[in-house]
Amino acid sequence: MTLTYKTASNIVRLLGVKNIFKKSKDEILEYAKKQNAKSPFDMDKAKRRACRKKYFLFDREVMGHRLLTYQKNESPAQGAILYLLGGGMITGPDRLDFSLAERIMEKTGKDVYFLFYPLCTADQNVKRTYEVCFETYKLMTDTYKSEKIGALGFSSGACLALGIFLHNNALGRPLPMPGKIISVSRGGLPDIHLEKNKAIWGKLQALSPQDIMIDPTYVKTAREIAQGQEDLPEYMLDGCSGDFSAFPKTYFYFGESECLYAFAEYFQQAMDQYNVPYEIIVGEGMCHCYPLLRFFREGREVQDEIIDLLKF
Repeated sequence: MTLTYKTASNIVRLLGVKNIFKKSKDEILEYAKKQNAKSPFDMDKAKRRACRKKYFLFDREVMGHRLLTYQKNESPAQGAILYLLGGGMITGPDRLDFSLAERIMEKTGKDVYFLFYPLCTADQNVKRTYEVCFETYKLMTDTYKSEKIGALGFSSGACLALGIFLHNNALGRPLPMPGKIISVSRGGLPDIHLEKNKAIWGKLQALSPQDIMIDPTYVKTAREIAQGQEDLPEYMLDGCSGDFSAFPKTYFYFGESECLYAFAEYFQQAMDQYNVPYEIIVGEGMCHCYPLLRFFREGREVQDEIIDLLKF
């Protein structure tokens, strides 16, 4: 573990970032509303950057939600990546997401579809999020061969990167599966009141002292936010459930020191049950979504590894 990472993790711990995830549903939604208002997306600025760096940035909507496409050339490439950002289903993208989408486009030669998927609010649950993500993937299959499409997600986006294909299976598999799925710090929202989920709750709590960012309490709160007042299919909430049949090779990345690492063994069981090829890569001593960050060696090396995987 590099000194740069150790220093950064100590700063995050001292700042008390983790305390945000201990708040109530209403407090977290209010926090998210304020955070989203602080950093509205500036399309004009993004297009100026694209012009300066000599690539194409296309702006359109899917079911009323913004979809950016990063392209090296004006015409589509031979393959594409669906980029699904993190943020607990409640906060939107930041500069790290845009920088990585741009880097993936530059390094892989593939187009990157960057979806501003609908966030969960007091009035909207995760069902709409699934519908928009699914429709976006459907749109991609109109332009690219499915085997040349990859899905990459971080945290809540990692839930969607797998979840939309569980949704596809639940619908009777109307769309072909992508060529590859990469899921970074993917957790789940099991109903911890059920006896069968007591074990995972205990494992989340056991890892919590090492986690500098996420508190297990958020698993309870996030389920409440994502579900809203509607009965939803369990796979939309607890990502370890659902039908993983016909999934392509799937890569799971976890930080050893994040509480969501507790879900790794459950995804392993699900992949084995459905005979899905997979790899689970664990960053020793690393935090939640560490591959997003390039300022320390561990994050930089794994981010480059992920980009290499997307060159298929």
